[in-house]
Amino acid sequence: MAQPWYIYGAGGLGLETIDILNHALRVGHLSDFTGVFIEDDASRDTVEGFPIVALEDCAAGAPVTIAVGEPVVRRIMAEKSEAAGLKLASLLSPDAFISPMARIEPGVIVAPKCSVQARASIARNAAVNTMAIVGHDVAVSEGAVISSMVNLGGAVQVGAESFVGMSAAIKDGLTIGARSIVGIGSVVYKDVPDDVIALGNPARVARRNEDRKVFG
Repeated sequence: MAQPWYIYGAGGLGLETIDILNHALRVGHLSDFTGVFIEDDASRDTVEGFPIVALEDCAAGAPVTIAVGEPVVRRIMAEKSEAAGLKLASLLSPDAFISPMARIEPGVIVAPKCSVQARASIARNAAVNTMAIVGHDVAVSEGAVISSMVNLGGAVQVGAESFVGMSAAIKDGLTIGARSIVGIGSVVYKDVPDDVIALGNPARVARRNEDRKVFG
């Protein structure tokens, strides 16, 4: 009997994540699992034919992948999952290129068509979305979210719980501070400090990231 692989979050990123799981199952990268969503205070039983359960009803010891794009919420969900006895597990798309010299920690999502290059590291509970490029020697820290089509140049350091918006480009060797946001399409030529929002080309600090929220 197939074991549950829980996807915490049944929104858009959750659906993309369960697609990664099912692709991995089809091509034999994984076996004997079936995708199940977790939602807090769920008002529905299924989404797109996949079951939804509450966290307290999950099977202890089963794998879980966090599927929300808000870094702070990712951390909270990971903590709740582990407190409930679940095990953070990575889902790596079979369509992604991941160097054998790269290091991927538990709970990571690497979406289709991404490229994770030599000696790059992606820390616990981070997410790298469709067609993003993670250059050689890049370090993506815990809980950070790299959006679709982002280009991280070689040896870039991305701080914990930071968010890099779609199509942003970060010059080689720079640092994006912890809990900072780089806006959609921004081009970063200088280090970005902790706890700020940086926008534009060239990217400049617009304000403090006081509420540490990306969406809403």
